[in-house]
Amino acid sequence: PAADTPLARLEERLAEQEAALADWRRRLDEADSLLVAARTGPERAQTEISTGQVRMAAIEAMLASGREAGRDSRALSPERRDALAAEWHALDAQLALRRQELAGNSGLIDLGLARQELARLQLARLEEAARALQDAISRQRASQAEQTVQALADVSADASHDDLLAREAAINQQLSEYLLGATAKLDALTRRNQAVSQQLDVLNRSTTLIDEQIGVLQGSVLLSRILLEQRRALPAPTTDAGLADQIADIRLYQFEINKQREQLSIPAAHAERLLADAGEADPAVREPLLALLATRSELLERLNRELNAVLAQSITLQLAERQLLVSADRLRATLDKQMFWIPSNRPLDLAWLQAVPAALAKQFAAIPWGSAVGELWAGLQARPFLFLPVLLLSVGLFARRRWLRAQLDSLHADIGYVRRDSQLHTPRAILLNMLLTLPVSLLLALGGIALQMDARGQNAALGAALMDMAQAWLVFRTAHRLLTPGGVAERHFQWPVERVRALHRNLNKLGLVVVAVVAVVAIAERQPESLGIDVLGILILLVGYATMAWLLVRGLLHTRLEDRPSPLRVFVGLALGLMPLALIGALVMGYYYTALKLTGRLVDTLYVLILWRLAEGLLVRALGVAAHRIDHQRAVARREAAEREGRAGADSEPAAVAEAPMLDIARINQQSLRLLHLALLSGLAVALYWVWADLLTVVSYLDNITLYEYASGSGETAGVVPISLADLLGALVIAAIAFMLATNLPGLLEVLVLSRLQLAQGSAYAITTLLSYVIVGVGIASTLGTLGVSWDKLQWLVAALSVGLGFGLQEIFANFVSGLIILFERPLRIGDVVTIGNVSGTVSRIQIRATTITDFDRKEMIVPNKAFITGQLTNWSLTDTVTRVTIKLGVAYGADLETTRRLLLAIAAENARVLKDPEPLVFFLNFGPSTLDHELRVHVRELGDRNAAIDEINREIDRRFREAGIEIAFNQMDVHIRSIADGREALLQQTAVTPPAGSPGQQG
Repeated sequence: PAADTPLARLEERLAEQEAALADWRRRLDEADSLLVAARTGPERAQTEISTGQVRMAAIEAMLASGREAGRDSRALSPERRDALAAEWHALDAQLALRRQELAGNSGLIDLGLARQELARLQLARLEEAARALQDAISRQRASQAEQTVQALADVSADASHDDLLAREAAINQQLSEYLLGATAKLDALTRRNQAVSQQLDVLNRSTTLIDEQIGVLQGSVLLSRILLEQRRALPAPTTDAGLADQIADIRLYQFEINKQREQLSIPAAHAERLLADAGEADPAVREPLLALLATRSELLERLNRELNAVLAQSITLQLAERQLLVSADRLRATLDKQMFWIPSNRPLDLAWLQAVPAALAKQFAAIPWGSAVGELWAGLQARPFLFLPVLLLSVGLFARRRWLRAQLDSLHADIGYVRRDSQLHTPRAILLNMLLTLPVSLLLALGGIALQMDARGQNAALGAALMDMAQAWLVFRTAHRLLTPGGVAERHFQWPVERVRALHRNLNKLGLVVVAVVAVVAIAERQPESLGIDVLGILILLVGYATMAWLLVRGLLHTRLEDRPSPLRVFVGLALGLMPLALIGALVMGYYYTALKLTGRLVDTLYVLILWRLAEGLLVRALGVAAHRIDHQRAVARREAAEREGRAGADSEPAAVAEAPMLDIARINQQSLRLLHLALLSGLAVALYWVWADLLTVVSYLDNITLYEYASGSGETAGVVPISLADLLGALVIAAIAFMLATNLPGLLEVLVLSRLQLAQGSAYAITTLLSYVIVGVGIASTLGTLGVSWDKLQWLVAALSVGLGFGLQEIFANFVSGLIILFERPLRIGDVVTIGNVSGTVSRIQIRATTITDFDRKEMIVPNKAFITGQLTNWSLTDTVTRVTIKLGVAYGADLETTRRLLLAIAAENARVLKDPEPLVFFLNFGPSTLDHELRVHVRELGDRNAAIDEINREIDRRFREAGIEIAFNQMDVHIRSIADGREALLQQTAVTPPAGSPGQQG
C-alpha cells in the first residue's frame, strides 16, 4: 500500500483480506475432503463390489432354485421373486457405478490436487498481503504516536520556565509515552491474534481431515500409521499466562483515564483550580495552561481509543487461545483413542514368524552403535561440571559399600530394644539400602541425560531408555535389598520369613525383566514411525510379558496359601498377574501401540504398589515402636510403684519387659491400624488414578460397541437406547465399588464416628449392618440401571418373584424380615447373654438370615432369626444386668432356725458380689421329709458374678455351719423288710450321716 493511504482505508482493506482468507480456507477444506474421498475411494469401491457380487450370486441361486436360502427353504412367492429381481438389478447398477468411479479415480485425484494447490497459493498470497497491510497500519499508528510524543516534548521544553506549566507538561508527556506503548502493544496483540487464528484454522482443518480418514479407514493398519504421523506432528499450543492480569490492568487504567476526562470536562474551571492550588497569580500562565489541558484532553481521548482496541484484542486473543487449547486437547484425545483401539501392526502369524530372522538382521544393522557411543562421550566431555560430580558420587558410594553395610547391621541390631530402637531406624535403613543401589542407577541416568541433551533420533530414544532403566533399577533393586534375609522386611516389618524369602527370589527376577521391558517401551514410544518394523522390541516384550505373568501369579499363589490376604489384595494381584497375558494377546493381534501404552502404566502401577507397601510397613512399624515405648514406660512405672511399696522382686520383671528383644505388632491399637489403612488406601487410590488417568479418555471409544438395545419411554418420547461395552464396564465398576463400600465403609464409620458417640449397646452394630444393606441395595439398583434395567421394568419382576419365592422360600423370607425387626427393635444385641430354648450363650453376630450365639463351651450355635421373634427369648442383659441368685439348702430337724437365718444373712452381707439393694432375704419355706428347707435370695450386678457368688456363698455356708454345729441333713427313710420264708419282718433303719471329706456329696 502507498505510504499516504489513510489509516481507516488500510483497516478496511485488511478486513477485506481477512474475509478472502476465510473463503479460500473453506475452499482448501473442500479440496482436502475431495482428496481423502478420492484416495480412499478404491478401497471402499472394492469392498462394495465384493459384497455386491456375493449378494448377486446368492440372489441368482435363489431365483434358479425357486427357494429361500439357508434353513428356511420355502418356495419363493411371485412377490418375493419380483423383489429379489429388483434387488439384483439395483446391485448391478450400483456396481457399474463403482467401476466407473474406479476408472475415473485418477482424474478425481488430479482435480483435488489442483484445487488444493490453487487454494494454498491463494492463501499464501492473501496472507502476505494481510501481513503487509498490518505492517503499514502498525507503522502509521507508531508514526502518529511518535509525532505526538515529539510535539509534547517541544511543549514541555517551552514550559520549563514555570513550575505549574512544567508539571502539567510532564503529565502530558507521560500520557503520550503511554499512548506510544499502547500502540506497540496493540500491534503485538494483533500479530499474535493472527498467528493464533492461523493455528486454530490449521487445527480445525486437521480435525476435519482426521475425522474423514477415520470414517473411511476404520480399524485398518494404514489408519494407525496415518494417526501416528498426525500425533507426532501435532503442535503444542502455548498460552500467555499473564493475559488475564493484563486485561485487569487495562480496565483499571481505563477507570483512571475516565476520572481524568471527567475532571477536564470544563477546562477553564479545572485550570482555575490548578492555579488556586499552585498559588499562581501571573495571568500570563492561564493561556498556556489551557492549551496544555486541551492537549491532554485530546491525548486522553486517543489513549482511551487505543486502550479499547488493546482490550478488545486481548479478550479476543484470550478466547482464541482457550479455543486453541480445547481443540488441541480434543484432537489429541481423538488420536489417542483411535490409536489405542486399532492395530498398529499386522498380526503375528506364520508369515511374520518366517520373516523374523531377516527382519532382526536388518534391524540390528540399522542400530547406530558407533554414533551412540560417540555422542555419549561427546556429551560427557562437553559438560564436565555437570557430569563429573555425578560420576564421583557413584564411585564414592561404590567405594563406601562396606561402611554402609556396617551402618545397616548396626541399625538392625538395635531393632526391638526399646532403649536403642527408634522410629527413625527404619527410614535410615531404607536410605542406606538406596545408597547401596544408587551407583548403578546414577551411571545409567548419567548416560541417559548425556544422550538426551546432545543426541538425535535413535540415540535420543536410547537416552530416554537409559533414564527409565535407571528408575526401574533403583526401585526394584532397593526393594530386593529390603527383602534380604535378616533385612528390613524381616527385622523391622516382621513379615513372615517364608513369605519374605519367596518375594526376595521373585522380585530379583521381576526387576531384571522390568528393566528390559521399560527400555523397549521408551525406545518404541519415541519412534512411532518404526513400530511396524520393530521385530526386536516385540520379541523382547513377548518374553518379558510371559516372565512377568509367571512371576506375579506365582507370588500371588504363595501369598494366598500362606497369608490369607484381603479380597482387595487378591483382586489387585490377579489383575497384575493376568494383565501381562492380556498384553501378549494384544501383541499377537497387532496392537503394539496399545501394548506399549498399557505396559508403561503397568510398570508405574508396580512402582506405586511397591512404594505403598513400603509406606504401610514403615507406618505400622512406627506405631509398633510407639506402642512398645508406652509398654516400657508403664513397666517402669509399675517397677517404681512396687519399689515404693517394698515388694520383693519388683525390679526384675519390668526390666525383662523393657528389654524384650522382639516387637509384637499385634499389640498396636486396632483402631489406629484401621485409620492408618484407610489413609493408605486413599493414597493408593489417588496414586493409581494419577497413573491411569490419561488413558481413561480412551474408554469412551467403547461407546461405539453396542451390545444390545432396549425400548425406553412411551408415546412421543418412545425410543431405543443402546447399551454399549462401556456401559457394561461401568456397571462392573459400580458393582465393585458397592462391594468395597459395603465391606469397608460400615467398619470405618464405626471407628471414625460411632465409637465417639454415646450410643446404647448394639446400636453401632445395627447402624453399620443396615448401612451395608443400603449400600448393597443401591449398588444393585445402580448396576442394573446402568445396564438398562430400570425400576419401572424391574418392579413387576420383583413383585412376581416375591410372590413365588414367598411361597417357595417362606422360612428364608421370614428369617430375613425377623432379622430386620431384630436390628430395628433390638430385643437382643451384640454381646448380650441370652437363652432361647435349650441354647444359652453370648450373641456374637446378627446376620440377614440367622444369629450366631457362642455358648459357654465356646461353641457357635446358628439360630434362625425367626426363633427370636416367634419364640420365648430370655435376655439376661437387655435393660438391667442385675439378676437374682437363689440358693436352696436344708438343715436337719432340731437345728436352731434363728441361728441359721442369722448366719445366712451374715454370709450374704459379707460377700463382695452381693448387692446391698435389693437386700438379701432368707425364707424357711418347707418341712421336708428329712430337712427343714430354706432359701437364700441375693442379687448380683453382672451375669458373670452368678456362678462365682454361688461358689463363694456355698463354701462359706459349709464353713460357718460346720463351726456353729448346724447339720446340713441328707434324706432319711425307714425301710421295712418282710421275710417270705418264715413270715417274719425286720426293721432296717438308715439315718443321715455326715459323709467323709472329699466325697462327691461333700464336693457338691
